[in-house]
Amino acid sequence: MKKYHCFLLITSILLFSCKEDKKNSNLMEIPVDIEQSLSFPLSEIVEEITAIELELTDESLINPDIMNLKRILICANHVIVAERDKILVFGMDGKFIRSIGSKGQGPGEYTSIKNLAIDENNKRLFVNAISKIICYDLDGNYLNESSNIQQVGSRIDINHINGTLFLIVEQVGKKDSKGLFNHSVLYRLNDDLQIMDSCTIRNSYFERPIMYTHFYEDFLLYCNTMAYLYFSEIYFNMCNPAETVLRDTLYRIEDNKLIPELKMKFKNNGIDMYGNKFIHLFNMYRSSRYVFAIYHNENNKNDYRFCYDTKTGKGYNMQDGFIDDIKKIEKRVDIRPFNTNSDMFYYWHTHIKPDDREEPNPTLYIGKLKK
Repeated sequence: MKKYHCFLLITSILLFSCKEDKKNSNLMEIPVDIEQSLSFPLSEIVEEITAIELELTDESLINPDIMNLKRILICANHVIVAERDKILVFGMDGKFIRSIGSKGQGPGEYTSIKNLAIDENNKRLFVNAISKIICYDLDGNYLNESSNIQQVGSRIDINHINGTLFLIVEQVGKKDSKGLFNHSVLYRLNDDLQIMDSCTIRNSYFERPIMYTHFYEDFLLYCNTMAYLYFSEIYFNMCNPAETVLRDTLYRIEDNKLIPELKMKFKNNGIDMYGNKFIHLFNMYRSSRYVFAIYHNENNKNDYRFCYDTKTGKGYNMQDGFIDDIKKIEKRVDIRPFNTNSDMFYYWHTHIKPDDREEPNPTLYIGKLKK
């Protein structure tokens, strides 16, 4: 009976889904020169960078692979690191403090983690796991959880913004008179992790059910009192293309509406002469001053990072990431925004010394962007 009532609640709420506000004639367009490939130094856009060497113990071993390391948060002078199957807490000096939760299928346990969100005011941590959302306090104590949203679709990203918990969910393989499609929705949850409201992001049509991947999951971000959303297109195999439309717009969230904030302007809107997409935009977000994007160019099979300075009107296109001319890391670095404040970013690098008997944990670099 309880599940039946939950279903009725979700169904009734979906009837009141909000719609995108299209009344915005002053939409900023940001040109991207896809022929450009610069060596761009971090010092051009960064005020400062702090390095934290994360302590290695038997309990705090970190696998820094980009597909394994899901999200990093900073809260109450702690660094919280979420991997696919564990959550680790370090001090700002890098010393290991504790783990949160454990692997399993019981209350307060998770089988696989997608990402995290944090409520700093009430000192709560929300874990977006494969089968449920779990809430802990910052000492690692289990508070509550909900698996009701698992009945709705696949949960993609989560963030706690201005006292509200937001969740992106994608319902895969739905069907109507136009064919097969994926239905993407933004949900607002209450403190009991129940759905309070929803807003449709889009429907994406495709030819037949196939495997899909979201390469980057920083879709819900907070910056300068405002929440922003960019939900990337699904990267399809070219033999089974999605809609021939480039999803190129960043939205801000206001009063349960998606308001177009700005859009990326690619050559021919990312469509080639045969009507196929050659640009696949994976990720887009903004800070107070800068706009960042990651995209794939199908023509030369390369991935690019793009940075646009709204103050100077200049754009910078890079094939392999940024040059760290501040901390002097030899390889190019990929910066990733803090979802609680996109004026801050992080990246990591593993420094192996000649006398190291085992590979150490990576060093975490936290940066502050210029305004």
